Amino acid sequence: MEIKESNFDSIDARLEAHKSWKDHLPNFLSRGVELDPSNNICIVRQNMDTLDKTWNYTHNIVSNDGDLYYAEMSAAETPTSDFDGANGRQELRTGAATPSKADTYNELTTPITASRKAIDGTYPLTGDADTDNTGSGADVVTWLTSWTTGDFNNTAIIGGCVHVGGATPSGATKVLTHWSISSFDKTAADTLKIFVNHTFNGV
Repeated sequence: MEIKESNFDSIDARLEAHKSWKDHLPNFLSRGVELDPSNNICIVRQNMDTLDKTWNYTHNIVSNDGDLYYAEMSAAETPTSDFDGANGRQELRTGAATPSKADTYNELTTPITASRKAIDGTYPLTGDADTDNTGSGADVVTWLTSWTTGDFNNTAIIGGCVHVGGATPSGATKVLTHWSISSFDKTAADTLKIFVNHTFNGV
């Protein structure tokens, strides 16, 4: 009896096709709320009285100094500006600004100095396992700073940056990234976590 070649894909081929299809599906924060992959800043507030969590999102710009940092780190060189070192800080602002590639700390208008806090100890890293971070991934470098209820509180927070100025940044202090958002508040009952996610997809 002649056995004809099957026109059906193998099980492995069908599984691979399914995985490829699934990879291109949009991600959702909740039913009907699709996550925009360009919104790489993930802001998570938790009210410690009610334990309710709120997520806000925006996008950032990586500065020229940030580009240099990533290039030098990828070549295993000593970075000119060590944002990952002891002087790395995240800091928020209430003043209006339009982030640009040439930004320094000088563009952090009306900084909330009480928000100036070191990057969390195990960050930056890839494949962030924190379930609050909806933008993590295997090829995503995540920076995180966490604030407690007692660290600071402020209304109408509209931006922030990661800088290398330590406890006493100056106008010329270099920034890794700078971002703006419409507005959010941190009350004395809130904890706050801000994830900065940078995706590396070489082409």
